[in-house]
Amino acid sequence: MPDIFAFVEAVIGGMSARIWPLYLPGMILLAYWVYRRQARTGGFWRWLFPREVYFHASHWVDIQLFIVGRLLALLGAFQTVAVSVFFAAAAIGVLGGHIAQAETLSPVIVTLLLVIASDFATYWVHRVHHEHPTLWPFHAVHHSAEVMTPITVYRKHPVYDLISSAVKGAILGLAQGVLLSFFVSEISLSLILGANAFYFVFNALTANLRHSHVWLSFGPVMEHIFISPAQHQVHHSSELRHYNKNYGEVLAIWDWMFGTLYIPETQETLRFGIGDENGVKIDQPHPSLVAALVVPLKEAAATLRRRKDAEPPVTPAE
Repeated sequence: MPDIFAFVEAVIGGMSARIWPLYLPGMILLAYWVYRRQARTGGFWRWLFPREVYFHASHWVDIQLFIVGRLLALLGAFQTVAVSVFFAAAAIGVLGGHIAQAETLSPVIVTLLLVIASDFATYWVHRVHHEHPTLWPFHAVHHSAEVMTPITVYRKHPVYDLISSAVKGAILGLAQGVLLSFFVSEISLSLILGANAFYFVFNALTANLRHSHVWLSFGPVMEHIFISPAQHQVHHSSELRHYNKNYGEVLAIWDWMFGTLYIPETQETLRFGIGDENGVKIDQPHPSLVAALVVPLKEAAATLRRRKDAEPPVTPAE
């Protein structure tokens, strides 16, 4: 039996993976609540797992990218922890090279600060990939999903994952270095487990509904604080009014703070995929795994060439 658990963990990615089996009952219970609240007709399971979604060609690409991502992770890619350790040590060195001798903040506060730092990093990695023309092609793979399931969270280009893990690791490491220098004597296992417990609750409740057709809104007050599944579904919309909104993963405060928050007033009918500058949905640019991996590289290279061609020639100094 332990071998089975080890195999499942290796394939899925352990408890940090949103599709870890322990998280699915919470998703199903919340979906059932939505099903009853919206007075849906027909069978619940058919509504929750519609064939037209789960047998869609777009979902097949999601699955293939998930496999590629897991293989790369097993080979040692995306080492957020290693990056965070490096930056924590660098921060401690800059701040005097010493560790705090006493605890001046409670473990709860430190855990909360680590979660906030991680979510802040996620917001900016996400936003920059939308707004930087060279980075957008790599994130466009995720947004080209025409249907959404819990597997869609893994519809990512490896370059996006590499950049994300590096930036998150750097910001988390800097936060840990500051905390160690001034407020805590060590980032103990209990603190790490506390942060993981926060994400465990997040993953067990609403995370798997973010990439789905199940509309779950928290209401206008809570959606200023936390990103609801409905808000993230809006983020994936190809409608012009939804462009560049709701970048946050867990917290909505960053979107609220930096002017990218969108709170739907009622349930909206959404079309998923990529739209052009006029909000017109474009044809699927990533119809296969090969296209999803290769097209972003070509498009990113093209933006670099255009940028180079647009630069004025350098005039030799006289």
